[in-house]
Amino acid sequence: MDLARIQNLCDLLDGHLERYQTLAAYIGQEKKLLLELDLEGMFAASQVKQELALDIQNNIAALVGAISETALMMGLPPEPQPLLADLVRVLPKPYDNRVNDGAVKLERLKNIILRENEANRRFIEEAMRLADETIDILTGAGRLKGDGYNQNGAKGEKKRTLPVRLSREV
Repeated sequence: MDLARIQNLCDLLDGHLERYQTLAAYIGQEKKLLLELDLEGMFAASQVKQELALDIQNNIAALVGAISETALMMGLPPEPQPLLADLVRVLPKPYDNRVNDGAVKLERLKNIILRENEANRRFIEEAMRLADETIDILTGAGRLKGDGYNQNGAKGEKKRTLPVRLSREV
């Protein structure tokens, strides 16, 4: 049994967890910046988030490779791709606990990130909707036009103008 290979997997998993923890912290900071309407801060946080997401994506291959190598070394079949939970069952102590703790933390962080990011997205969409409605009110767009009578004096339908829309790029 190659303990150095198992240690490498644990180190890669720890690095992956650190990246996710940092990403979760920036998403939490983004929420604060959204509430404060700090546009410059939001732009900077967004750039860091993108860099972290790219870093996570770039390091997934190394983590998956280490999982596959360790699983093969421990006698697990290569197909389907072994999961961390599969490794926990066959790794020696204390590595089994370390990998299990890492897998649980990683799953929890992913859920936190998804939930917070979705809440931030909803907040932005609601703010954009409110801005659209405010512009509609200020410009008079979206109101009923006309006096309600057609050209021959009969009561006609009032026509609604189309509201002004902002770009909703998020």
